[in-house]
Amino acid sequence: MKTEILIPEAKRKKKSSRDRPHYRQQLSCPICHFTRLIDSGQNTRSETYVVGETGYLNADYYAKCPNSKCKADIGIRKIE
Repeated sequence: MKTEILIPEAKRKKKSSRDRPHYRQQLSCPICHFTRLIDSGQNTRSETYVVGETGYLNADYYAKCPNSKCKADIGIRKIE
């Protein structure tokens, strides 16, 4: 008499995200070039400004660089 061992759904191997196509572009930090400040759509164009640059105060979004050595305040303006 044979018994079957069933593997629960939670223990099955998950698919890797590296195999999926990327539909977003990544904006990088203009100071330290950290590769993933934010994600944006493929057809979205943006400009980044550092504190003190012309255009920083007119930015649409503000983000802080996640790099522990940089931590710069970045202004992001959506063009299209």
